[in-house]
This record gives sequence, structure tokens and C-alpha cells, in this order.
Amino acid sequence: MIYTVSYVVVGGKKKYPSGIMNQHERPIVGNQVQLGSDLFEITEVKRMLPPSDEFEFLHVTVRPVEDDQYDPDKTELA
Repeated sequence: MIYTVSYVVVGGKKKYPSGIMNQHERPIVGNQVQLGSDLFEITEVKRMLPPSDEFEFLHVTVRPVEDDQYDPDKTELA
């Protein structure tokens, strides 16, 4: 399955731009994701369109992770 994921950072309009990327693993709430040089925690995953064959479009909301909250076991590199 290929997931096209739209990432939006809560309250991050000026400091963190939104972005879209394709990935092979479905994002999971609570996991951490590396976007550029910054680490974020996934807070919400919403399906934008019904899945079609091997494709699904998702909207994911994330928040910046503070250094003391970093958990390498929950990190997925996007």
C-alpha cells in the first residue's frame, strides 16, 4: 500500500511548513516522525478519501517533540 500523507503541524504556520509525502507505512497516533531536521509526534490520522487499489490519502496532524520526550523506539523516518 502507498500512503500519500499530508502532514500539518499544530500551531506551526510560521515555524513549520506543511508538507505532503508518499510512504509505505501507515502513520499511527502516538508514533514519532522525522520531518526534515525536526521530530514530531503524530496526534491525529484521518482518511481523506476511501482507499483505492494500493493507494490511500491521509491527513496527519503532528506536534513538535521536546528533546526530553524523544523515544527512539517510536520513531519512523519519513
